[in-house]
Amino acid sequence: MKTSQILFVLLLFILPFSGAFNILAQEYTGTFLVETGGFTFTLNIQQDANNMLSGTLQRSNGSAFNLQGMVDEGAAAGLISGSEGSLFFEAYLDGDDLSFSLIEADQYNMPNYDSAEYLVFKRSQSQGQQLQAPVAVQPPLNSQVPAPSQPPVNLQAAAPGPSKTLPYVKPGSEQVRDAINGYSFNVPDGWVHQQSDGQILLGSHTIAGIISVSPHQAMSMQELQGLVLQGLQEEGIYLMPDGAFQQQTQNRISGYYRGSVQGEQARGYLTALLSPHGGGLYILALSTPEKLGQEIEAAANFLASNIQFNKRETGDADLVKHFAGEWAWSNGYRTEWMTFFPDGTFSDQSEASYSGNMSDGSGNVTGNWGVAGENSSRGRWNIQGTIDSGVITVISPDGTQTRYEYNVFVERGEKYYREYMFNRYHYQKQKNF
Repeated sequence: MKTSQILFVLLLFILPFSGAFNILAQEYTGTFLVETGGFTFTLNIQQDANNMLSGTLQRSNGSAFNLQGMVDEGAAAGLISGSEGSLFFEAYLDGDDLSFSLIEADQYNMPNYDSAEYLVFKRSQSQGQQLQAPVAVQPPLNSQVPAPSQPPVNLQAAAPGPSKTLPYVKPGSEQVRDAINGYSFNVPDGWVHQQSDGQILLGSHTIAGIISVSPHQAMSMQELQGLVLQGLQEEGIYLMPDGAFQQQTQNRISGYYRGSVQGEQARGYLTALLSPHGGGLYILALSTPEKLGQEIEAAANFLASNIQFNKRETGDADLVKHFAGEWAWSNGYRTEWMTFFPDGTFSDQSEASYSGNMSDGSGNVTGNWGVAGENSSRGRWNIQGTIDSGVITVISPDGTQTRYEYNVFVERGEKYYREYMFNRYHYQKQKNF
């Protein structure tokens, strides 16, 4: 797995200031209200000196659910339980706004973040409203949230709407779209982004670290796992898996990296997705080991749950048809072939053969030598431009992008449309598709 060097250049600017972003203590005690779906929901919470939570969630039609949880590093988590079953909850305070997520359990009795739905409560300013004592919940909440042992509560009326947003993170209005790699998403509220060379970088003014969204070309979960386990190893960068990666859903795995960036310790949370159209995305949240926390991981999970995949665009149909085929370049010692397939896939191959004579100090031939080798790769391609000139972008399986600027070959004023200069190398078309 590789990623753009720009990620780590920006990271070096962010990490030295990460100590300034301390998570403020949150006080969850209070009454919170929200109206949605024709109902009013009242959330009563009590937080004790040990940051343990208890309370109730009541709906205006009379149904009620018990709440038990705890606060850790400013975020709350626990269980919502009722006669119909249990759900995980996670919550985060932003002033008087309480982002409250309801999360069903998956087949492993762990939170299924793809099912997460949310409500944004407002803290009640009424001084007369009294908190109701919570009903006992079994089993009690320990240091880690237990998995629900009952069927999930049906709270569809409590959390309507199409969004499946993860806790602590509000969706923003700004959308990012990458047609070449076939995905789009909304930037989380409070985050900014920069797009460069097929990679999208996101940063926050209040959360230490950076998030990178970059494509890969894996075609199966097994292939994706193999890429993830390779880690990140480039000049000045060494990040390897820190523990096992867990498969969250049919098309998603998550886990941690640990290592160094330019000699500084770093830790990352990676979630990797497969697209139904082939390939997919890495979403990497990276910070210092002590600052990689729940907030930046929640932002990464928000992105993972809100990615919209679509069919990748190869380019104008007439251009694709014109360039689809096998192209070759040779200088007598080295030959390279590039094959652009009509479905947007790409492969290349090269062969090299060098030879010569060995001689002694007097110039007498004492033998000969030869070196031969070959190389090949695959990926996807996209074209933008006209029949005369433009850019073909090739995306390798690890997400690396290579740009080929093309110009039709011209000799004595005549254009030869089966010959092109690709990055100033003269290629000729050998085969049509």
